[in-house]
This record gives sequence, C-alpha cells and structure tokens, in this order.
Amino acid sequence: MRAFIIGISAAVLFAAAASAQTLPGKPDFSGIWMMDKSRSESAAQEQPVGVVRLAITQTGSSLAVETDRDGKTETIVYPIDVEPNGRAEMRGLRRAFWDGPALINEGSVDIRGQTIAFREVRMPAADGAEMVVETTLKVEHGYEMRGAQTVVTGKNVYIRSR
Repeated sequence: MRAFIIGISAAVLFAAAASAQTLPGKPDFSGIWMMDKSRSESAAQEQPVGVVRLAITQTGSSLAVETDRDGKTETIVYPIDVEPNGRAEMRGLRRAFWDGPALINEGSVDIRGQTIAFREVRMPAADGAEMVVETTLKVEHGYEMRGAQTVVTGKNVYIRSR
C-alpha cells in the first residue's frame, strides 16, 4: 500500500512539473523585465510612462503577466492555445498562442467606455537578455469621425533583471 501511495504521489508531482514547463524549442519569457525607456515607444507618448516592470510566469498551458506601471499593479492570465482559430484577426478574446518563436497574447480592455482590443507580440533577443514587445491597439467601436485612426502599433524593449 505504501508503495502505491508513493507511486501515485510521484505521478502527481511529475504531472505538475510537466505542466509547469514551456514547450521544447520555444523561448521562456518567465522572469522580471524592466522597460528600457530610451528604446521604447511608450516612453515617448504625450504623457510618458514612468517605471514599467513585468513579472512573467510562463508554463506550457498559460502565460501570466503582472504589470507594475506607475505604482499600479495588474495581473492578467492568458490560456495558451496550441493552434488557435482566427489567429490573424484581433477578436478581443483573452488568449495566447505561438507563432514561431513569438509568443502572442491578446484580449480587450475598457478605457473611458471604449472597448480596446490589444495584441502583444513577444520576441526574444538572441541572448535572451532582452524582449521586444510589439503592441497593437484597435478601437472596437465608437469612432465615427471620418479619418479617425482606429489601429495603432508601437514597440517596447524590456531588459531581463538578474
């Protein structure tokens, strides 16, 4: 009986460890990242951002991104789909998926009554010490003005903290 319990315990621990691993051949973005404001477009906004810190936890099945910006912290968890339907289209669904070495996460937020869909494409630098995040924002509805820009894109560079 004792061997049976030890065997079951070992199987449960092995399954938990396997689910915590990232996919083979895919970059692991887990860790603490600080925005390099000198190379990031968010720092050049009309109202520049202060210090931005990301704490990322990535497993084979989920991506958790804790963002600390100007003293405010927000955590969002995205399920990672192996091969999602409609990946070229930003639909505002909270999800993550791989496109080669890029880990893409997307969803939507409400800002002053407007629904904004977003997509973040994370790419590692060759040495893994930097991460480039290209963010696309799309206003879902509400802009009826002719010529109004409803999609904007920008890149931010993050340095891995050791």
